[in-house]
Amino acid sequence: MKQNFIWQIYLWMILFLIILTQGVLFCQPNYSNHKLDQYLSEYQVNKNVASISAGVLHKGKIIWLGAKGYADLSHHVPATPQTVYRIASISKIITAVAVMQLWEKGKLNLDADARKYIPYFPRKRWKFTVRQILRHTAGLRSYKPGEFNSTVFYPTTRDAVDVISSDSLVYKPGTNFIYTTLGYNLLAAIIEYVSGMKFIEYLRKNIFYPAGMTSTYAEYQKEIIPNKASGYDKNKFRKIQNAPMADLSIKFAGGGLVSTSEDILRFANALLDGKLIKYSTLDTMLVKTKLPNGRMIESGLGFEIKRDSHGNKFFGHYGFGTGFISLLAIYPEDSSAVVDLINTDDRNPGSPALDLAAIAFERGNPFPRKPLSDVMMEITLQKNLDSAIAECQLNIQDSVKWLDYSSREFNLFGYDLLSIKRNYDAIRWFYYFSRKYPDDISAYIGLGDSYYHDGNKGKAIQLYHRALELNSSNKYALKMIRKIEAE
Repeated sequence: MKQNFIWQIYLWMILFLIILTQGVLFCQPNYSNHKLDQYLSEYQVNKNVASISAGVLHKGKIIWLGAKGYADLSHHVPATPQTVYRIASISKIITAVAVMQLWEKGKLNLDADARKYIPYFPRKRWKFTVRQILRHTAGLRSYKPGEFNSTVFYPTTRDAVDVISSDSLVYKPGTNFIYTTLGYNLLAAIIEYVSGMKFIEYLRKNIFYPAGMTSTYAEYQKEIIPNKASGYDKNKFRKIQNAPMADLSIKFAGGGLVSTSEDILRFANALLDGKLIKYSTLDTMLVKTKLPNGRMIESGLGFEIKRDSHGNKFFGHYGFGTGFISLLAIYPEDSSAVVDLINTDDRNPGSPALDLAAIAFERGNPFPRKPLSDVMMEITLQKNLDSAIAECQLNIQDSVKWLDYSSREFNLFGYDLLSIKRNYDAIRWFYYFSRKYPDDISAYIGLGDSYYHDGNKGKAIQLYHRALELNSSNKYALKMIRKIEAE
């Protein structure tokens, strides 16, 4: 009897542990590795990128990592979760967190004149604060032509700061918003002044090491970085080509770091766990910027603050660099994060990280649709425009599921034709566009531009006036009419 009683207790304990375990499992996202892998494969093929690396974090654990395509097309080197990519403007949030660490320690005042911590920066017409630099409201300028893909090596942070030191402020600080990567060099200088350490050294000790980021570096152009992906973009025929050479020393703080998907998720986890900064400090960083005119900017102190297509709030940053695209999105409400790193800069990348979050957390089943403009260009080059239009019209109900038929894609293809000097085809395509989207002003502006490039200025003016019938204040149409009339 006693033995049976002991066995009953033992069985009840096992049953309790099973129920408890199931309860824990039910708290986890009901994701499918197969679905995430499948999406990544479809994205790499349909968007025609060299490679994509991505990952999902949930409640302190990286629950999925994936990579598809090639880190190096020339040598057919497959991308893996260990492949290192340029993270572009995700660098900004790492720099911003470093600034806030020093603020927590009382070593700097966010609302002090920034020149207090950068004594070599020239005095300007107005004072601006550290907080305003973080928010892109300090009046500091953005890139000038040639600076985005600069090939000049800047050996020190001061050399990078000097790129903008002689320029006047664009506007009175605090009154406007101009996104500036070069402005973040001043934050690197502030970190150096306050901490007494070189900027990258500070990041290694206070960000990378405590977060467990073992494959994150500043990209010095001459240094060999293990497992680093090559960068690509698209030419005017929509074919992948090598991206321009660029030296990122002009923008380490705002866009010059390289990393892996796993490391970026480790950074996100360290933020969510309070290992890098206090929760209250993170809350301070996630207050949207409000301008004096009442305009709200989806940007806080370094972070972009947005909602996805399902209405879920996330913070993080998009990145667009020479040959690379990236996104880190952190969802605070369910302690999760997603990242994508792509080594092909292009005009229609979508937001694969957000799509992966939707799949992982059962918010939807998104599909990365192929751009219509790419399909049309391929057929037109292989055959002709008539064949491309015929295929566009054929089985449209079936193909719309995998092809992006948006008016934007119609417009892009028209200008693609103009870029390769097929003016007559552009005219025909924009006419087709105007019939498919008769209320879309871009169809008539594109048609006007096509006639203008073909030398028919009279017809071009007619089309610009047609555009003004849809929007009488369209600045581009008005500008083109004045330009033609003055010629």
